Amino acid sequence: MNKSITVAQVGCGYWGPNLLRVFSSLSNCSVKWVADASPARRTFVEANFPNTKTCADVEAVLNDPAVDAAVIATPAATHAGLVERFLNAGKHVLVEKPLTTNVADANRLAALADNKGKVLMVGHTFLYNASVRYMKAAIDIGDIGDVYYCYSQRLNLGQLRQDVNAWWNLAPHDVSIMLYLMNGLLPAAVSARGVDYLQPGIEDVTFATLEWANRVTGTIHVSWLDPNKVRRLTVVGSRKMIVYDDISENPITIYNKGFEKVKRDGLPFDQPIHAWKPQHGDVIMPAFERREPLRVECEHFIDCILKGARPLTDGWHARDTVAVLDAVDRSQRSGGQRIQCVADEQA
Repeated sequence: MNKSITVAQVGCGYWGPNLLRVFSSLSNCSVKWVADASPARRTFVEANFPNTKTCADVEAVLNDPAVDAAVIATPAATHAGLVERFLNAGKHVLVEKPLTTNVADANRLAALADNKGKVLMVGHTFLYNASVRYMKAAIDIGDIGDVYYCYSQRLNLGQLRQDVNAWWNLAPHDVSIMLYLMNGLLPAAVSARGVDYLQPGIEDVTFATLEWANRVTGTIHVSWLDPNKVRRLTVVGSRKMIVYDDISENPITIYNKGFEKVKRDGLPFDQPIHAWKPQHGDVIMPAFERREPLRVECEHFIDCILKGARPLTDGWHARDTVAVLDAVDRSQRSGGQRIQCVADEQA
């Protein structure tokens, strides 16, 4: 008989209803509890998900032996404490990004999950996006050649936050994607500039540069102050270039553009014997199956629990993402100083 996983969710605010909707629709799990301090949010759950019980705090959830797994959708500052409590209570955990707000806590929680034999997964949803996976496959098979550099833009007018800056709010997506495309390799160093135009001490815009040891460079531009909504990542390779535009009807575009080294004949002996000739080929917008990334993510979490497998976005991937986020934040607060990116200890 197939086992069904009993889930409890903590937090049902901005993103929580989406998680609750998906988990409630899966055939191999059930959502027994939603814990939220807000009476209004509990009323929302009771009205729309009558098979799910509600409570004001997590104690009932932690002490319920029927609960196999916790889904945590609360402010980032609360993640470390909640994840630790649920892992120690013997529950598997899916927590929204970022895992923590510092490297030391991320290291501790990733190790704790391994020691407890529990699944710890972080909601870096874009790694469950078919377009990002298509881009990853194209890079892995060598279709675009050697990766030279990549850059992303995640821009919009709003939503202003007071608990975190634009970097911690928006960049976890792009950092996670870049680490995925780079096969988990951490950048050797980062540098960044950020400015707090609207709220003192809370940067509205950040320009970050990531430098890998293999000479690949990545830049990330995030902002709450931009006239257009932009969600785009470009990877430039030695053979082709690939663009992922999350808000386009055709999210992946492959440009057969680059430079070819050609021999230059009939030149004096003291001239270079080779030149670079630009190549312009087809522009391809591939068709591929696309499913809701959040559903793929939630299915993956339940599947990992049932099979005892390690998630794609496990605690260690999340730890590396936090390491980059932390290093960039320290750089922008030090006026753009180049910071070494360290994951295995508090820098």
